[in-house]
Amino acid sequence: MNLQYGTEGWEREYEEFVARRVESETEPYLLGTPEWVALYERNIREDPAYREANKGWEGTIALHILAEPAIGLDNDLYLLMDLWHGECRSIRLVPREAGEGADYILTADYDKWKALIFKELNVIKALMRGKIKLKGNMGNIVRYAKGAVILIDLAPEARFQDEMAPEDIEEFRDWINGLRVEYGV
Repeated sequence: MNLQYGTEGWEREYEEFVARRVESETEPYLLGTPEWVALYERNIREDPAYREANKGWEGTIALHILAEPAIGLDNDLYLLMDLWHGECRSIRLVPREAGEGADYILTADYDKWKALIFKELNVIKALMRGKIKLKGNMGNIVRYAKGAVILIDLAPEARFQDEMAPEDIEEFRDWINGLRVEYGV
């Protein structure tokens, strides 16, 4: 890894990288890419219903997408959400160590995350039924259930890796592996 996560240099380079991606890519963005994550962050920051529903929330949440080599995702992916009293401080693709250090970790395979975005799966029911694994205090999640549902509702429209042509999957695989080398994600 060329940059060390958690440093000012990493953050500056990551933000510049995301800005370039947002300018060069077209919406809807591919699920889990930095530009998709940046749009998700913006959606949360701008939503008054989210702020109200989670005004007492304290803690980080990692969305952990399990590896799915068939779609070019050879390694697990972590999106770290820094949420505090109704504010979204940031959402970043992060290295495993940072994701595993979150206060709450929601782990599911790619298909479950896709179903959540399509509103085919309710996040609270999925947690209760074990379709999404939770590491952290379930009582807090239930206490802020409305906010959790809003968070999922605010996920932006996406393109999905399993709908790409095989050559595009290989291109995505190379790109995500380069991102992993440069930023540790």
